[in-house]
Amino acid sequence: MADSAIRLFAYKQTHDTGFAPNPFHGLCTLATCKPKIREHKRVGDWIAGFTSVQLTKGRGGVGEEMLIYLMRVTEKLSLEQYFADPRFSAKKPSHPDDASAPCLASVGDNIYEMCDGQWIQHPNRSHKPHDIPKDTGGKNVLISTDFWYFGSAPLGIPDEFRPCVPTFQAAGGVQTKDTARAQAFIDHVRTQRPGIHARPHTWKTGDESWRQL
Repeated sequence: MADSAIRLFAYKQTHDTGFAPNPFHGLCTLATCKPKIREHKRVGDWIAGFTSVQLTKGRGGVGEEMLIYLMRVTEKLSLEQYFADPRFSAKKPSHPDDASAPCLASVGDNIYEMCDGQWIQHPNRSHKPHDIPKDTGGKNVLISTDFWYFGSAPLGIPDEFRPCVPTFQAAGGVQTKDTARAQAFIDHVRTQRPGIHARPHTWKTGDESWRQL
């Protein structure tokens, strides 16, 4: 029976680098980009990221989008709490200026520290200073211990399990109001093992560091 309280939100991803979402170190986190989703979604909500034609270079148009990741929000912290919490120190990028370093060392999303009332963006390969207002405008980090990440091997969803997927770049995601359909989609994804299934779309050739976690 479907849970009447279930809330499932889907959006399309134009980038999949391992940065947003960041599925590594046993947690899937959304700490940058999608500020409206990070600000307004709550613990217990389900977030699904689907492919876009921008990401797949023209393939998989409307109605053919595939699932990159699904996460159930199990914790929600402010950006300040996220940076200060030692549980998430592994999510801070290391060696961001070393092009020879494994991708895993550079895609950490824990990059924002509040200092004297100002946001500091720590060195990283993914976002630049002009991204600070958008990233920090989301205020929060969504964290999940219950997630499926398919990355560059996105999961096709049969029509009978397909949730509402926006035909545009929905800033806050689009909710599947039919809770039975939302539950059917989640149950279908749950037939796959949880965790990481493949590298992100944008990942250095031959770099197997994504398999370490």
